[in-house]
Amino acid sequence: MSEIIDIANAMFRNRKDWSSITDDDKEKFFFIFNRYFSKKYLDQAYLLNLKSTNKSESMDLWFHFMKDKPYPNWFWSKSSKEKSEMSEKDYKLLLLKLNIKESDLDYLINKFPDFIKEELKYYKQLDKQ
Repeated sequence: MSEIIDIANAMFRNRKDWSSITDDDKEKFFFIFNRYFSKKYLDQAYLLNLKSTNKSESMDLWFHFMKDKPYPNWFWSKSSKEKSEMSEKDYKLLLLKLNIKESDLDYLINKFPDFIKEELKYYKQLDKQ
């Protein structure tokens, strides 16, 4: 029986080990992987998010989809990489001024980084005045 880290390592680091991951293990961890992949690949995750989806085959699809991609730094983190590049003070300022949840701000940072930079610049200018 494989653990979640075994599956992640087989998917990204030791791809030859994928054949040793059982269909039961793939099914067991499908929801978690699909959820994490939805952070960056929302459209693909959405297409696989059906009750009738064969979870084992869906994991194989993710495996093949990720073949050219390095181990994603964002995969296990609670938020996007862009958040870590932004200072905690700026992040909290945006949360306060935009009056949104962290998950919503993370989405905006990921999908609309230029908008977030402009908003941050605007709010900093307002604070200076």
